[in-house]
Amino acid sequence: MDKLEFSIVWGVPSKVIYQALLDPFEIMQYTRAPAVVEPKEGGQYKIMEGRIEGVFNKLVENQEIQMTWKFNNWKQHSNVTLRLIEREDSCELKIIQTNFPNDVDKVKLEDGWKNQIFIPMSKIRGYPIEDDD
Repeated sequence: MDKLEFSIVWGVPSKVIYQALLDPFEIMQYTRAPAVVEPKEGGQYKIMEGRIEGVFNKLVENQEIQMTWKFNNWKQHSNVTLRLIEREDSCELKIIQTNFPNDVDKVKLEDGWKNQIFIPMSKIRGYPIEDDD
């Protein structure tokens, strides 16, 4: 089974990123598209005008989001875990995605997360992404 795994270090506390990933108002700002989000376990979400959808399976406040995730043209849902690790003046967001269709290009999938979600979140909401060298 293919697995996509990467990290982003944010120059803000984990609670800020956790909130940004679950709050419909914030999501609509950085995706620049309608979003329906029920931020609770079992809650559904549809973002980017319904092009991405899924269900929140587990929420651990300011630490972890486990959810199903799929593009509207995929036959199956993938599994996504977003894990937040608090650091001294920042937090690390680890993204793990599994169970996506075999014909999906992992490089393009990672680029999509970065270019459609995380970079706009940084630019529009002002949450700095740090180099983790």
